[in-house]
Amino acid sequence: MKKETRILIVGGGFAGVRTALTLLQHKLPNATITFIANKPHFEYTPALYRYVTGNSAMEVCVPFEKIFAKKNIEVIQDTVTKIDKVAKHVVGKSEKTYSYDILILALGSETTYFNIPGIQEHSYGMKTVSEALRLRNHINDTLLLCREDMSGGTRLNHDMNFVVIGAGATGVEMSGRLIEYTRKSALEIGVDPALISVTLLEGAEKILPILPRNFTDPIARHLKKLGVEIMLGSVVMSQDVEEIFLKDAQMKSSTVIWTSGVRANGLYEASGFPVDKRGKVEVDEYLLVKGEEVIYVAGDGAITQYSGWAQTAFSDGKFVADVIAAKILNKKFPRYKAYAPVNAIPAGNGWAAVLMDVFGWKIRFYGRIGWWLRRVADLRSFMLILPISKAVRVFLGGCISEKCIVCNDEKIEAHK
Repeated sequence: MKKETRILIVGGGFAGVRTALTLLQHKLPNATITFIANKPHFEYTPALYRYVTGNSAMEVCVPFEKIFAKKNIEVIQDTVTKIDKVAKHVVGKSEKTYSYDILILALGSETTYFNIPGIQEHSYGMKTVSEALRLRNHINDTLLLCREDMSGGTRLNHDMNFVVIGAGATGVEMSGRLIEYTRKSALEIGVDPALISVTLLEGAEKILPILPRNFTDPIARHLKKLGVEIMLGSVVMSQDVEEIFLKDAQMKSSTVIWTSGVRANGLYEASGFPVDKRGKVEVDEYLLVKGEEVIYVAGDGAITQYSGWAQTAFSDGKFVADVIAAKILNKKFPRYKAYAPVNAIPAGNGWAAVLMDVFGWKIRFYGRIGWWLRRVADLRSFMLILPISKAVRVFLGGCISEKCIVCNDEKIEAHK
């Protein structure tokens, strides 16, 4: 009897989920697939800014039990802490070991604070659903406390100052939506919305530094029209509980949102893989780790042209699965091709900027049409991991689980 091939996928993000689903589609003979993630659900991180500002948790959380329902795959919740390349197994935080013949690492990235004093302790992140929930609750609590202060004859103005650090895609999306959400919420609870300010800090001389200025300038103008103050060339030096210190200024704020820094998961470097200064792994044309024969890296952790984009991670996952299938079935290997991602940047509700490459032409869209193009992209992402009917329900914020994953309780009206 032919030896069974044990395929182990570590990572529950875009690349890991797409790898698993594509491998299942290949229906490989004598192969077992094990999927390890540190959460019970997939997190759709491009929509976290929407969840922070009032939308349903169901738009950002999809249970793995729904993604892999009735599929021949073992799903395990654990956090991998060690890779033993000699013994061909990984070790989880649970101290359990998981053996493999082929290992796919899709660990994504993690937040880095560049060793800036006070930022990690006092700022709010929004890279995960749990961080987004904490920020969401803080924003709502802050608005309610300000109403109480004002009704009592006092006013803590700095509580109404919201600061977003980092004018990349996440920072732009967050600041545009945040000023609309907070001012609308303030009006609803009887607080003067004019007291609210949102400041977007960026160390570079333009927002969205990696994108062309002729694309980003209209986005900056729209943010300013919404009321967002943009401070360019602003280098953050430190932060304490209610104040942030810049290189040549300081600002009062008890709500500082950090969106500025990410690097590849630290397990790659800890495992002795060849990495660059961002912790990303050197891979070959099949996404095999350089110097390894059975270990692949897909998504944010691989050194590829467009690494770091969700679209790239989805594409990487399919590619790695196709390579593994070709290897097991003794077929011709596909070759890796990097596809330029579509840049779709929302900046406030109902407005987005889109930059796409069409046969070498850079096409740009702004406003409502850009917004709908972004929403179509969101729907397409859900359709890559769910049946169409369930994908549409998640896209519309509907619940496909008996329990709300975020509040860990029965479905409630606020999460429908």
